Amino acid sequence: MAKKKKTLKLALWVIMAIMLSGLALVLGCELAVNNASKGRVYSDVEEIPHREVGLLLGTSPKGRRGGTNTFYNHRIDAAVALYEAGKVDRFLISGAKKGSDYDEPQAMREALVVRGVPDSIFILDGQGFHTIESIVRAKEVYEVDSVTIISQAFHNKRSLYLAKHNGLDAIAFNAANTTILRWRIIMFLRERSSRVKAVLFGRRKAS
Repeated sequence: MAKKKKTLKLALWVIMAIMLSGLALVLGCELAVNNASKGRVYSDVEEIPHREVGLLLGTSPKGRRGGTNTFYNHRIDAAVALYEAGKVDRFLISGAKKGSDYDEPQAMREALVVRGVPDSIFILDGQGFHTIESIVRAKEVYEVDSVTIISQAFHNKRSLYLAKHNGLDAIAFNAANTTILRWRIIMFLRERSSRVKAVLFGRRKAS
């Protein structure tokens, strides 16, 4: 009996140590991402400096259930605002292209053209399946040295961390977030694991 209690006590200590280590890792990565993005994130179009290229990070026009993706709509709004204010001259749209029926960059391009952005100022990268790939390919494939990243605030901070550690000079402009509480919670939780992955595996060569 005493041996079982000792084994149980040891197991509890091991579990606690693992949980504390995990928490320390998450907090450490959070601090690293926040420090890398400090002073480089903007929400006011009047305050953000001009950069020639806007790196618009792709997402699907539709949500998982086929409804409107508010993250997508707000990124389009943000890109239009930057262009109309003269804060970017052209766009590199980087997202996933999976055959002819799923093409995030092309969908974003078409949405921006409808909003009055000239069709001649776009570069489309359909190999941006993950944020790290969008960042690295902008630098290494499209030879862009300086960009304004366009996405939601939670995504922008991680993107700036990745840019810093892959040699891309970047600032970021925040698109509006969703107002749906459920999705805000989901994205908050997802972002914690994404930031850990960014810190641990955030350096990569373009394929």
